[in-house]
Amino acid sequence: MQILTLPRPEPHRKIAAWASAEVKARFCALAGNRGLSESKLLGLIIDAVLARNPIDVGAEYQQRAKPGKSDHISVRLRPGDGTRLRERAHARGMKYTTYAAVLIRSHLFSNPPMPLGELSRLEGGLAQVSAIAGSLRQIAQALRQEEALDPELPMRLAAVLPAVDGLWQQMRELVKANVLSWESDLGQAN
Repeated sequence: MQILTLPRPEPHRKIAAWASAEVKARFCALAGNRGLSESKLLGLIIDAVLARNPIDVGAEYQQRAKPGKSDHISVRLRPGDGTRLRERAHARGMKYTTYAAVLIRSHLFSNPPMPLGELSRLEGGLAQVSAIAGSLRQIAQALRQEEALDPELPMRLAAVLPAVDGLWQQMRELVKANVLSWESDLGQAN
């Protein structure tokens, strides 16, 4: 059997099909026997079928192929995330694909709230920034009045340093928590 290869129009569009495990294994073996990937073999088969069955791509196809009906994407999850996704979807009585679409859509069309623990730490940081600002105002006022030799000035400066360190630590923990939440696997996730 000779396979005719036709040039494919750009950009490529994905074609997917479901097959039983046996059919998939046989197809994979056939592709490997020919030194091809499964995707390349499927592309060659599609090209051969289309070459033997010419059809005019008219207005009917153009109407069905219009973008906007729905966007399809493929997502690669980290190990264990698929299990969690299925569990959460099941708990809500939804298909996991529908649940994932709802999560993505809600994230895109709203401003998701920060978790309460992180918000609390951020609020604590803001209180420390306020304290730092007050101390710096007092120092600036003292320097404007040329009270630079005031014995309290060094104590005020010394009081600013722990506040800055505390703020830095809280911000560091907040960033770390967010990074870990994106990188965690099933065993580490909250």
